[in-house]
Parts: sequence; structure tokens; C-alpha cells
Amino acid sequence: MTTGDSAELRATALAMLEATSTLTLATTSASGLPWAATVFFAADRALNLYFVSDHRTRHARDTAAHPHAAAAINPDCDNWHAVKGIQAEGPVSIVSGLERGKALALYLRKFPQIDALYAAPADEHEATIAKRLQSANFYKLAPVRMRVIDNSRGFGWRAEIEFGV
Repeated sequence: MTTGDSAELRATALAMLEATSTLTLATTSASGLPWAATVFFAADRALNLYFVSDHRTRHARDTAAHPHAAAAINPDCDNWHAVKGIQAEGPVSIVSGLERGKALALYLRKFPQIDALYAAPADEHEATIAKRLQSANFYKLAPVRMRVIDNSRGFGWRAEIEFGV
């Protein structure tokens, strides 16, 4: 495994993040029980991972109790040589103010169907979804460690990105 902070490695990670819609978020409850939840996400150029969630979900309650989480991001594949993805860990926080606006812009750029839902919901069901999304929290997982995995470069190939913590 290599460790570094090259521009090429960061560009590879960002491309993987942009090409994938969901991440699996691993959290721990106040009583120490693990949980995993799949959420839609968007990433910024600094490789922060933003997702939206209702504060009542188990993973939101978990991050309120233990604000450190891990994430796995990978597209589906059907053979060992195609395995690639991202593993990340870091603190999770609710974003507000200007950062929430930035997160929302990233999210709507990645998911234009959500932007359309806000602009013109087709029915009452879509209007309810849009209203819930507008009032939901945006969260940020700020990686302290990120591992890029790409078996197309060799079986078990991985490299870590260092974040100045």
C-alpha cells in the first residue's frame, strides 16, 4: 500500500466519488452498537462527503452521540479485477449557514432530479419529499483518512490519502 497526497491520487478519488451516487455510512450508537446506512452523497474538491438525512434516523442519532464514522463507496461489479472504491473515516457534523448552501449546491448539481423536484413537484407525494428534504439536515464527513482501492491496477492495489489533521 502506498501513502501520499499526490494530485493524481486525489483526482482519482474525486472521479470515483463523482461517479458513485451512494455511500454506506458506518456509525456507532450511544450504547456501542454498530449500524450501517446507505445514503446519497456529494463530494467537494477537498473530498468532504456531504449527505442529507432526517435527524430522527438511527445514523443521525448515532453521529450525534459519536461524531466519528466510516464510509464505503463503491460501484457494483461482477469480478475481482473490477473492484474499486473508497474507504474513508472522519468526524461527522451538521453543516449550516454558507456551508449548508454549498452542500446543497453540490448535491443538486449531482442529483438534478432533486432540483427538478424542488422546482415543480409532479404530485403531492413529490411535494412531501421536497418539503422533507428542505427541512432535513446536511451532514459532512470530513475525512481524516481515505483509502482508494483499484484492482484494475493490480489485485489488492490501494493507496491512502493523508489529510492534515
